[in-house]
Amino acid sequence: MAVVLVLSWRPLAGKSTVTVGLAQALRRSGVAAAAARLGDDDAAARDAALYRSLGLAPDQRGAPLSAQDVPALAQGRTLVLECPPGPAPAEWRQWGARALAVVRYPEAEVGTGGALSEMGEALLGVLVTCVPRRRADRVRHEMASAGLRLLGLVEEDRKLASPTLGQLAAAVEGEVHFGPGREEMVLDRVFISPISADPGQGYFVRHRPTAVIVRSDKPDLQLGAFNAGVPCLIVTGTVPVLPYVLQRAEEDLTPLLLTPLGTLDVAQRLDDLIGQVPLQGREKAERAAELVEGALSGAGLEALLAAS
Repeated sequence: MAVVLVLSWRPLAGKSTVTVGLAQALRRSGVAAAAARLGDDDAAARDAALYRSLGLAPDQRGAPLSAQDVPALAQGRTLVLECPPGPAPAEWRQWGARALAVVRYPEAEVGTGGALSEMGEALLGVLVTCVPRRRADRVRHEMASAGLRLLGLVEEDRKLASPTLGQLAAAVEGEVHFGPGREEMVLDRVFISPISADPGQGYFVRHRPTAVIVRSDKPDLQLGAFNAGVPCLIVTGTVPVLPYVLQRAEEDLTPLLLTPLGTLDVAQRLDDLIGQVPLQGREKAERAAELVEGALSGAGLEALLAAS
């Protein structure tokens, strides 16, 4: 039995990102690994469901684990166990667990050593997430000055920071039409439609947005976005969308996110979501695995393999 705890002191530090990437990295190195979530709240249920959807959950379990579940589910495999924010679970010694701490830049230098010192040699090290490339050397220096073993740096990433269609729909009090099964598409390049007589088709073709915010009273711009192949339209305002626009969206299977909010309000809520949304969906999970595996190459991965 091997248990690797993924810890952090704050929510949204990137534990789910690290858990997915670590489980995938261990599997690719020949280790029988699974990912699971400890806890009993909505966030734990969401993470557990994600791990199951990715084929990472132990015995395809889609619910969070209790402390009593851990020993049995760790038999014959390495269990990468994401824990709620805060200290390690009280049972970690009974499980013979090792741990890594996840801290999010720019908080990487704040008090991590003292908070986790009770784990002693069981603490494998620290993984720092959302690090701008230009700050990498500075973070390495801060970790070394604090006496912490740095396992790796996960660079900031537009796709991971951006919301999915479903997450944005909830934030803007909207409804998604013609998008069944598309709620997990990542909206990482959202543009506001130009306000002009030109339908904007050339603008959309040049910039290749993943979604366009357009007013509900601008059918010419809505059709211009369709003609340019924009994958999703976010239609703002209370003017009813014209029937031929709805028909075109249905024919093209282009999701329409309809919201009564104005364009500026939608743009502000989108901005508020960036970097503050939990990991969701296969597209983001695959990107998370790629980034974490890259960050854990070399000595960091060797330490984790030794713990397995």
